[in-house]
Order: sequence, then C-alpha cells, then structure tokens
Amino acid sequence: MARREEHHADYDPRPVTDSELREEYSREEVERWREEADRKHGEWFTVLNNDYGKD
Repeated sequence: MARREEHHADYDPRPVTDSELREEYSREEVERWREEADRKHGEWFTVLNNDYGKD
C-alpha cells in the first residue's frame, strides 16, 4: 500500500513535453503505438460501416 501512495505522491498531472517523452520512450515503441491505433481505428470503421441491421 505504501508503494501505491508513493506513486500518487510522485504523480504530476501537468502535460509533458515532446522532449520528455523522447527521453522516456523509444521511437520504435511510439511507432508501434501509432500502428496499433491506426489498426484499431480501421477496425472501428469496419464495424461502423457494417450494413447488418440497417433494413
């Protein structure tokens, strides 16, 4: 429980800068997130454009 409280004490809700993110995450990791987001977005439109039930 102390660890959880410690995490909240260190949490800063202010936005981070691009340079701070570059220090924490690799370019490959960010690119993987983008690709996954694009794929999920495409899946959503597949469902959205489905004619099932549109009689």
